[in-house]
Amino acid sequence: MNKIALTLIFSLILTNCKQPSSKTITTVTNQDQKSIAVSKLMKGYVDNNFDGTIISEDCIVRFNNIKLGKEDFVGLAPLHHSMFDNITFPDGWIETTNYLGENWKEGNGETWTGQWTKWTATSKISGETQTNRSHFNYKWENNMIVEINALFSDIWYEKELNAFMEKK
Repeated sequence: MNKIALTLIFSLILTNCKQPSSKTITTVTNQDQKSIAVSKLMKGYVDNNFDGTIISEDCIVRFNNIKLGKEDFVGLAPLHHSMFDNITFPDGWIETTNYLGENWKEGNGETWTGQWTKWTATSKISGETQTNRSHFNYKWENNMIVEINALFSDIWYEKELNAFMEKK
């Protein structure tokens, strides 16, 4: 009787074991369309031909703690080229992450492209050359950038901007 009961219980356990369902998982890529678009966007900045067509009109842009709009962000290229020579902003590392799956409680299916790089320029006022490590994040919705967050040291830049504004 015990063998029959154990066999029955064991059979019930086996038949009720649920196979793991296939879940959507987060993906990270670095040669995808969005990563390449960010590379082209920033190359346009370096060439002073900044094309903001992939940036939504109501894009939220944060440079450290300063909030800008799309027009202000796109306007940085001509401003920077009037302040600096020899601007470089290499790709560095660019990757796009699609945050999916149960382990991303705050991801909610968002797609972000991150860029880790160094910005370098020579001031037209002081003649100093500065390199800043920087990290940019670009949030995507419907193939448009809707949010940009940039983190970098702005001490030298602020000094140069103030000197530039005084000369005007």
